[in-house]
Amino acid sequence: MTDAVIFAIVIILMILAVKGSLKHFKGEGSCCQSSSPLSGQVSQKTVENVTLRKRLTVTGMHCTHCEDTVRTVLDGISGAAVSHIDWKKNLVMLDLNREVSDDLLRKIIEDKGYRLEKIENA
Repeated sequence: MTDAVIFAIVIILMILAVKGSLKHFKGEGSCCQSSSPLSGQVSQKTVENVTLRKRLTVTGMHCTHCEDTVRTVLDGISGAAVSHIDWKKNLVMLDLNREVSDDLLRKIIEDKGYRLEKIENA
């Protein structure tokens, strides 16, 4: 009898965990959008004299909070500014007025837990 109760509790917890994971990956979870005080409110930085635009394919973003995190770290690079970001399309457009190494871009994005899949000149 005790084994059946424990088994039922474990099953219920597993169902709740799967539901929570699905909500997160749809951008509806508690870490997504509504719970972040900055979500959707990160100001957009611009750079003058843009000489290069890079199209980055960044995976692992699940919501606007993720977009804000990626935007903040990329905007922190001198001479760089995110001009467009879309977590649903894994897309980041980065304007540059100086050369920035692909290795630096990869490192700062991956240090935040995302994956930089591709870098293209746009």
